[in-house]
Amino acid sequence: MNYNEIDNRAELDMNSEETPIKAVFKKFGIQKDVSLIYGEPVEVGLNKVIPVAKMKYAVGGGGEGAGGSFSVKPVGVYEITPDHVSFKPVNNYRKLAAIGLIVTGIAGFLLTRKN
Repeated sequence: MNYNEIDNRAELDMNSEETPIKAVFKKFGIQKDVSLIYGEPVEVGLNKVIPVAKMKYAVGGGGEGAGGSFSVKPVGVYEITPDHVSFKPVNNYRKLAAIGLIVTGIAGFLLTRKN
C-alpha cells in the first residue's frame, strides 16, 4: 500500500462520521416521505394536533472544500377535531406587516389631508 492509498482511506474514514446534516439527508434519502416536515400526531381526547415545519437546505462545493446548511422552522399545527380540520400558524408575519402598512397608509393620508 502506498502513501496515496493510505491518505485516501483516511479521507474516507473522516467522511464517514455521522453529522447532524448527514443524519437528516440519510433519513430523507431512505424514507422519502414527509416525516421531516410533519411531526407525529399528538392526541388529546378526541382531538389531534400535527406539528408542521418548513425545511430549507443548501449544499455546495468546489475546489477542495464542500459545505452545506439546513434549517427547520416551525410553521404551525393542524388541529383535527371530530367536526373540522384547521391550520393554526405559529406566527403570521405577513398579516402583521399588511396591517402595519394599512395603518401607516391611513395615518399618512389623514395627516396630509389636515394640512
